[in-house]
Amino acid sequence: MARFGKSVIYKPNWPEGEFDKLQKRLIKDYPKIVEDINILVTEIADLIKVLPPEKLLHRAWWEMAAEQIEIETEAEMGEKEATSMRMVDYVQSIIAAVSPAEKQRRDDVTDEEWTDLRSKIQMLFSKVTFEYQLCRNAKNKTNDPNFDQNFEDFQFQAQLCWCNVRGRRYPVHESAYIKDMLLPHSSVLQELFEISGEQFVMEIKKIWHVLSFGIQDLSDDLRQLQHDTMDAIAKKIEGLSSDSIPNPSDLSAEVIKENAWEDRHDDIRGRLSGMDLFDVQKITDLPEKLLAELSWGQGEEKDFFAEGEFRGWPLRIWPVFKRPFIQLEDRYYCFDLHSLFDNIYRVMQRIILRLKPDYQETWNTIQRSQSEDLPLKYLKRLLPGAKVLKNVYYRGKTDSGATGWCEADGLFIYDDHLFVIEARGGAFTYTPPSSDFPAYINSLKNLVLKPAMQGQRFLDYLKTAASVQLFDSNHNQIDKLRKSDFRHITICPVTLDPFTELAAQIQHLRKIGVNVGASPVWAISLDDLRVYADIFENPLVFLHYVEQRMQAFDSDVIQCNDELDHLGLYLDHNHYSTHAKRVQGDSGAPIDFIGYRTKIDRFFHERIFDSRARCSLKQDIPARLLEIIEVLSQNNKPGRTAVAAYILDIGSDERTEIATYIIEELARQPTTKRCQPFSTIGDVKLTISCWTEHSRPRNAAWTLNHAQTVVVKHNDSRRLLMELNYSAIDELQDIAWKWIDRKSIPPEKLPILRRQAEDLSQKRLSNAKTERQRIGRNEPCPCGSGKKYKKCCLGR
Repeated sequence: MARFGKSVIYKPNWPEGEFDKLQKRLIKDYPKIVEDINILVTEIADLIKVLPPEKLLHRAWWEMAAEQIEIETEAEMGEKEATSMRMVDYVQSIIAAVSPAEKQRRDDVTDEEWTDLRSKIQMLFSKVTFEYQLCRNAKNKTNDPNFDQNFEDFQFQAQLCWCNVRGRRYPVHESAYIKDMLLPHSSVLQELFEISGEQFVMEIKKIWHVLSFGIQDLSDDLRQLQHDTMDAIAKKIEGLSSDSIPNPSDLSAEVIKENAWEDRHDDIRGRLSGMDLFDVQKITDLPEKLLAELSWGQGEEKDFFAEGEFRGWPLRIWPVFKRPFIQLEDRYYCFDLHSLFDNIYRVMQRIILRLKPDYQETWNTIQRSQSEDLPLKYLKRLLPGAKVLKNVYYRGKTDSGATGWCEADGLFIYDDHLFVIEARGGAFTYTPPSSDFPAYINSLKNLVLKPAMQGQRFLDYLKTAASVQLFDSNHNQIDKLRKSDFRHITICPVTLDPFTELAAQIQHLRKIGVNVGASPVWAISLDDLRVYADIFENPLVFLHYVEQRMQAFDSDVIQCNDELDHLGLYLDHNHYSTHAKRVQGDSGAPIDFIGYRTKIDRFFHERIFDSRARCSLKQDIPARLLEIIEVLSQNNKPGRTAVAAYILDIGSDERTEIATYIIEELARQPTTKRCQPFSTIGDVKLTISCWTEHSRPRNAAWTLNHAQTVVVKHNDSRRLLMELNYSAIDELQDIAWKWIDRKSIPPEKLPILRRQAEDLSQKRLSNAKTERQRIGRNEPCPCGSGKKYKKCCLGR
């Protein structure tokens, strides 16, 4: 299976009877697999509880850092790297859930014990995520009368993500995330923990910095201390004879003491071989009361190893999901950034509401406001100058079927695009899919299905009249909308909580009862919008992506496990729904498109080290065409989005052909002193004229007549005419355009245009014969008909 931007076609080819034999064997193996996993969990716990926890986690973190230091993309994460992460988060969960032995064997961890523990954890996760799932599926398929393979497939995906997927957002977005989510709760943080929202965010960012750049900082500090020490030693031994120079280690200790560098030395040693890199009290000024709430003591968490199914399995709720820190002796430590940032918002929510139950209504109010405001904040970055209408009321069909007042959270209007925003601030279920998969389905219904239906309800209202009225919360009219003004309408449920793995497959969720209807729906999280806001620099390119993303909704071929794989597919293949159909061919087999987010991962990895790194994530578009899109985006002419989309729809060969014409036309005009229009034939119906100081004044009537001639000649139903106006140094200044519909041409003009079309064909044929001695029989006819020369003008 390929891992870097590849399509994987699954086509079973079982010999007759072999699949049934395998299923029987898996059912037979099920009890043994469960027993093996239980034994592994017990052995892991028994080993961890006799080993010093601080030594375990210290070694685990340093080995994880060493193994992942070169990792830039998700696709590069193999089993070895994944296991190194489990040696941190799963081991910390065991420490939090299992009481230590009364007497630990030693003060350190031997290599043999470490290797044994790592091997057992690697085997545990392999069995849970693969062998157990296969046996469970076979068992359920045979024994459950209500078995549904679609539910099984989605539950398997959910369990796989639960056990293995960490890092809900790119590291460069963690700061924006906690600011967006927790700054509004500053007053209650001050009340409960005597820390403001700004201070809380700043202190959490310190942890991120230390666990992200701590090794580099340590290396720099160590190198500087060594440099300073060597300089001091060199000065100290100047003039001394070789036999009077003290022992190097004594000399080093002496100059450190003389220069009062003991604190520097101890600080470096504490970070290198001690626990200072992870000691939250040394890294931050977070109050101890809050640290206690965010930390488990050894054996304090009682649910993970409570009796019952999946005792200690990674299919239960891990202790680190509920509290990211661990308390050892009287110190608080953080080893795992993913556990911290993936869960901090919901962890803080539970802590605050437990300590102050009457804050529930305030929390809900703020969360509702965040869910409505934050999507618009990032959409405004993507589409500057858009018209925004918040909390819009209208008279539509309510859930009961009667006509009544309904609300749309937001309407976002940019030229001929309308986004119907339906926001959801509710939490995606925190219960594990292994024991409560119905909660997953209900979360999808609440966070995707319900807002999608609300968006559809507004769309239905928009269709009820040529122009519909919009109202505020007091039912005062604030605006009117006409559906005919919009070429593209997107229903867009946006959630605060990420659920990327399932939302990316929303069109396939109808298989498990989450049917959002026939209208395309783009369900995304706030984290996805942050990514798009950093990648798309041109609003018209972003809107073209949205159009392609919505075409993917209608595709029964595309299956992506991540929203960003859709973006990667777009960057690589433009019309990626068409590409998917072509890849599938006649096989009809399902296709997984995997690894397409790799280049996106690399870009955001680069942003960690250079926050100003320019985004290179763009399609391969010739500079002269990209210039057209840029100029279109800089004006407010109605219809510019449709023109940009038409240009961006064009395939790579035609893009090159059009760009070449522009380059050659600009080079030729100083000599020809006239504008020579260019027209494409085939699927692309486009006529371009370039106007420069050499060809001016612009003759719009002449260009229009030429384009209409081309429409008649090729019997086009519709053609785009673009007139490009360039400066004296060939910089594009302005664009004029017109859509020419054949039906709109006056009937009395058609005979004239037909004669001109014939003259144009003859002229092209004559020019071609003059320019070259021979025209190949199978070449496209120079007259521009689109036919082969032998079937067109060869006999003339």
